[in-house]
Amino acid sequence: MKDTWQEIVETLQPCIANNTIESEYQKEIEGCLKILGWKSSNKTMQSQIDIRIGNNNSIRPDIVLYKNNVPVLPIEIKRPGNICCEKQQQQLTSYMRQLKLNVGLYIGENIQLYYDTPDNRDSSKSIFNVELRKDEDKGEVLCEILSYELFDIEYLNDFCEECYNQIVAQNKLKQCFDDFFSEVNIENNIKSLIKDNFVKEGFDKTIIDEKLQKLTVQIAWSDARSSHSNPVVYKEKRVEREVVSKDNVKEEFSIDGIHYFSKISRFVLMVVKQYVSEHPNITIEELEDKFPADLIGNKKKGFIRTLDFVRENNCEGRFFTKSDDLIRLKDSTIVAVCNQWGNSGTQQNFKRFLEHIKKIYPLYTK
Repeated sequence: MKDTWQEIVETLQPCIANNTIESEYQKEIEGCLKILGWKSSNKTMQSQIDIRIGNNNSIRPDIVLYKNNVPVLPIEIKRPGNICCEKQQQQLTSYMRQLKLNVGLYIGENIQLYYDTPDNRDSSKSIFNVELRKDEDKGEVLCEILSYELFDIEYLNDFCEECYNQIVAQNKLKQCFDDFFSEVNIENNIKSLIKDNFVKEGFDKTIIDEKLQKLTVQIAWSDARSSHSNPVVYKEKRVEREVVSKDNVKEEFSIDGIHYFSKISRFVLMVVKQYVSEHPNITIEELEDKFPADLIGNKKKGFIRTLDFVRENNCEGRFFTKSDDLIRLKDSTIVAVCNQWGNSGTQQNFKRFLEHIKKIYPLYTK
């Protein structure tokens, strides 16, 4: 399936590079599905068909795949520059539920399998995300799942259920870690583990308790950044025509020592992007914890927010929301970064931000 995946990527890459319009993108995707064995000639692949809902309404999925004359997979297509939003997820979910299917496929800036759990009252969840790159390991898995000859709807459901259960287990483990290592619980939990260990070795509980009373517990998490992590750099730049301070000096900031930003909001965005790139498995909760809302001085609207939150609260003007500025996490959450930092390095919020990131990156003047 490796050759098949590479052929699909080669077919779609020009569309991605040019942000092809949706109708043209769909034609290329239909060509990719033909590579996998689905054909419009035998109606195993049908496009833009009307599915009746009641007496007066209908829905029209972009593509529906059929096997043995039975619908097995609805496909929602968006142009490559699109960032999948909640409304589009709900649209795909409606196709799945109307066709009485638990799985749907989204193809846009990437490819995602969505799974609708039997007890789920909300939209279906993205549980398998595949980037359109030749070196994407999950590409071959996806081709095997979507191959017409190999396609089995029970296997697809089982696969998606397993992916979903893994996500649930990871979230549950994270919650357990957060509870165990919280400021309220950490000292008692660690001392309890120590006590249990020495009790098993036969030591008297009273003596152990006396020793533990003198013990102070501190936990420091190691940020396992990549070995090529860059320091934050700032330098002073002489400005000839624009008076920006009494001594005519303007500060610029950089995350790599090469590209400098005088607009500090853009620099803040680059720092967050750099951090996410170094921590590819980070969740939105972990990212919000690493860059807390009080840095920006507005806890309600926040510093790091999901794109859905920004749209629902009508605060697009406070965040970077262009496609190139948005950050996609591994679990497909779309993140927007606040842009309200002012235009000068003397801003109080920005000073707090610089002090905060000293804990993450070295900071020096050039």
